[in-house]
Amino acid sequence: MAKIDAKTESKADNTPGASTESRQPPRLGEVIHVRVAEGLSLINNETGQDFEPGVATLQTVTVTTLRRLADGDLVRI
Repeated sequence: MAKIDAKTESKADNTPGASTESRQPPRLGEVIHVRVAEGLSLINNETGQDFEPGVATLQTVTVTTLRRLADGDLVRI
């Protein structure tokens, strides 16, 4: 069995842009920033209006939000 080098592991944790937030899925009820994927038109269920393309929007995480993130319809920022 291979040994894990603590130095190598800690370097991976400090990689720019690799925060704990981006590796873990958001929790239900959490408020996150999302953006609609390029080329898509998607209704924001919180406002009843379309997401604006290229604009970061605050979104409360629901089951629908998690599905849209998993499908690639929404991108977490």
